[in-house]
Amino acid sequence: MSAGRAKRSPNRLVAAIFLAASLAVLVAPTSADARAVAVGAGEDHSCALKASGKVVCWGGNGAGQASPPPGEFRSLDTGWTHNCGVQADDELACWGYDGFGQASPPPGEFRSVSAGDDHSCGVRPGRKVRCWGHDPGADYGQADPPGGRFRSVSAGRSHTCGVRASGKARCWGRDDAGQASPPAGQFRSVSAGSFATCGVRPNDNVRCWGSGSEASPPAQAFRSVDLGTFHACGVKLSRKARCWGDEGEKVDYGQADPPGGRFRSVSAGAYHSCGVKASGKVRCWGRDDSGQSDVPPRLR
Repeated sequence: MSAGRAKRSPNRLVAAIFLAASLAVLVAPTSADARAVAVGAGEDHSCALKASGKVVCWGGNGAGQASPPPGEFRSLDTGWTHNCGVQADDELACWGYDGFGQASPPPGEFRSVSAGDDHSCGVRPGRKVRCWGHDPGADYGQADPPGGRFRSVSAGRSHTCGVRASGKARCWGRDDAGQASPPAGQFRSVSAGSFATCGVRPNDNVRCWGSGSEASPPAQAFRSVDLGTFHACGVKLSRKARCWGDEGEKVDYGQADPPGGRFRSVSAGAYHSCGVKASGKVRCWGRDDSGQSDVPPRLR
């Protein structure tokens, strides 16, 4: 019997190796290539950054906003009709509508980037903010940042806000609704929308300024917040997504009604929203006339 077992064991070993290899082939693609680490909702398109570093976009592509360049990215931000990301070499790449130069970033290294409507901004390694693009017909100075050191920056429609190295919020650009007049105090992060801005305080409370129902956040604790056109979404401490605001133009697409479950991050667009679930899968909700909420099967 021992001899018989000895003769069969190599076959079993080969079979085990073959089974392990087969499982590796099946499992490998579902790891880094099927998990998202970030997602962005624009006007009629959406983009996600995979764990592999690749970017995939879907939805409206009239200006090339859903056609990302090849290569690996460290971070991604989605604007109204263009996107920008920090590549693996810390240089920037932008794509989509470039009528005002918002998708033509300057050379050099960046720590982070934010894509707005007609302008974009980024934080350099030295913590200085650099912006590019703007609407000549409505130039409110949104692309002219102040000096000083910043932790982060967020480009909205016609204004920009950032968190200084001191933790204080500083905004510039259009301020007819008070969207560029932040309150005093410390902030962990800020997000500039169309007519309002919101920030997360060190105590996890959200404080907003400007106009619209999106400027009236719920009295709950949040990890992060993101503003769209007429609504905002955030991830609570419980990891559940919570959105608020209204439909803006009397059309409710459900953009402020997130699904249940645990989320890592959320992004509010024009009339739709997207989020990365705890599993790394992507969910979108709201308007879908251009396929902006139709997440690619591999990321669902």
